[in-house]
Amino acid sequence: MLRIPMEGLLELMFGASGRINRAKYWRSVFIFVVAGLMTAVILFTAAGIAAPVFLVMVVVVLIPWLLWGASFTTKRLHDRGKSAWWLMVFYLMPAALGRLAEAAWLAGIAGTALHSILALAAFALTVWGFVEIGCLRGTAGSNTYGPDPLSLAQAKRRG
Repeated sequence: MLRIPMEGLLELMFGASGRINRAKYWRSVFIFVVAGLMTAVILFTAAGIAAPVFLVMVVVVLIPWLLWGASFTTKRLHDRGKSAWWLMVFYLMPAALGRLAEAAWLAGIAGTALHSILALAAFALTVWGFVEIGCLRGTAGSNTYGPDPLSLAQAKRRG
């Protein structure tokens, strides 16, 4: 049986240092989504029992869940040779542009054109983030954030 000390588990889930390759990233995304769906079922069941309990549980569960997602995405950005600040470009910018596009929609003909431009920019950033984080190979060899995870995996298989 695999035994991971509590510190190791916390570092694995919430640590943002180091690099992970695409396979580990997509595995993390899958586990993240499944855990999120199971948690949502539990939370919505709790909402039927007592609304104040639901609000507390959402705050207690949502914050660590978001930190967990940011953690493995940061490690993947590190594999690409980019800092965690790119999370702002790939997640926060499209969200902000989307809100601005919604607001522009109400401003008549000029607002419709602005809405289209902002929505297209948000979509382009989202697609760029998907390709950058999920599809492109990481930096070959070591980079500022650590050794190549593929080189480490190959060394473990040989040794």
